[in-house]
Amino acid sequence: MSFNVRGSFRDLGTEHSWSNRAASNVATIERHAPHLIGLQECQRGNLAAYRENLPRYEQLKGPRYGNVRPHDFNAVLFDPDRLEPVESGGFWLSETPQKPSRSWETRVTRSANWTLFGLEETGLPLLHLNTHLDHKSAPARREGSALIVRELDGLLRRFGPETPVIVTGDFNCRPGTPTYENFVRGGFVDTYLAAGNSDDEGANTFHAFEGAGFRDPHPKRGPRRIDWVLLKDPTHRLRVLSHEILRDGADRPPYPSDHYPVLAKIDQS
Repeated sequence: MSFNVRGSFRDLGTEHSWSNRAASNVATIERHAPHLIGLQECQRGNLAAYRENLPRYEQLKGPRYGNVRPHDFNAVLFDPDRLEPVESGGFWLSETPQKPSRSWETRVTRSANWTLFGLEETGLPLLHLNTHLDHKSAPARREGSALIVRELDGLLRRFGPETPVIVTGDFNCRPGTPTYENFVRGGFVDTYLAAGNSDDEGANTFHAFEGAGFRDPHPKRGPRRIDWVLLKDPTHRLRVLSHEILRDGADRPPYPSDHYPVLAKIDQS
């Protein structure tokens, strides 16, 4: 699952505050029970709610991002009965990725964090990366995605080129953009399309707290499907079974978030 949960310190005093959304947000995760979740815009209050209400999951917070406190995290939740973390790390999306920094006209610092897991049942290694690209700067998204592909290539040289890779994130751009094409050239497939879905009207994953009433102001650009689960599996040890845009609670507020979570079901071949 990839889920931009909208930070707990945002929208205070409004109907979209975390205090109003937390129950439906947690219920959405609990209902679908994914084994691995890449979260974006996750803040301390979000993590506290998950720790209290979703005890089956362990948390990996990763490097912070954002210009001011409270910072955001691309936190990861995982089911330890299914996945065993072996090694983890992170970097910032900039020309100096080993320290908090900004490049390419990005509005705020952005980061990515990765974890090498072993699947509990078979021991198959799985490399997962979670990120959140800039919401304003197209050059930052393009260069940031290229950096992610390069960093993953370096990790695969360490862990083995046959290691399957899953990338989750809010990419703040639509399929077909240079950012998306960087991943395609890097050997990734879009699990939404691999599962047989099409980018028709209504495939948006962002809804601006409008739920089912959301209308894209730029419909000619294609659906606002900006949250992706990408898979790179050169030896075809995994298969995509399905991919859903989860519109739980989309009929009325308070909505779980201003994004819909996306859920890919992936199994071993």
